[in-house]
Amino acid sequence: MQSQQDWLASVGRIIIVGAGGFGREVLLWARDAWPDQASKIGGFLSADAALPVPLPILGDPSDYAAEPDDGFVLAIGIPQVRRRVVSQIESRGGRFLTLIHPTAVVSPTASVGEGAVICPYAIVSDAVRLGRFTLMNYHSSLGHDASTGDYAVLSPYATLGGGAVVEEDVFLGMHASVGPGKRVGQRSKVSANSAALCDVPADSLIHGVPGHVSSLM
Repeated sequence: MQSQQDWLASVGRIIIVGAGGFGREVLLWARDAWPDQASKIGGFLSADAALPVPLPILGDPSDYAAEPDDGFVLAIGIPQVRRRVVSQIESRGGRFLTLIHPTAVVSPTASVGEGAVICPYAIVSDAVRLGRFTLMNYHSSLGHDASTGDYAVLSPYATLGGGAVVEEDVFLGMHASVGPGKRVGQRSKVSANSAALCDVPADSLIHGVPGHVSSLM
């Protein structure tokens, strides 16, 4: 299978999916990560063509027709929206790049899923597994043997202890944490400055320290 490095060299245009504040940050991180390819960053996709961004908005992700040499970078922070937009683009043949900022620490024993975005100063430790389209914002971290499901989002300074698991579509707020060996079920949310110190079922909200668990449904 073609490596990302080889594919990136052949990409004709890099397109950032999402044109909000996080999209503008991802533009910076992409320029840092791929200085030799930065001139290929052609613009953004957004449903709001009036957003103030430094490059053109090329279309709406819901109906954008991907070219064969387009490479997409996901820059949306809400798990369920991330999943929907990726499905729309992939259904029309689009492919996503994995973005790892050069200041991030990624263990050679870690596994990083397609389409993940790892922002500045994030730490991906020994034997970690990141699902597809995981977002690790700046200074977030995963301890040894921890893992994330597809489309999980770690906000700035969020952390997983060793062996902790967050399942698909989980959202961790700023400075949120999951204790070593604990599991947070799919679609759950851990509020900012909160700690999940027990296993948490799907569709839960965790808030406080230690975290109080309530249902999102």
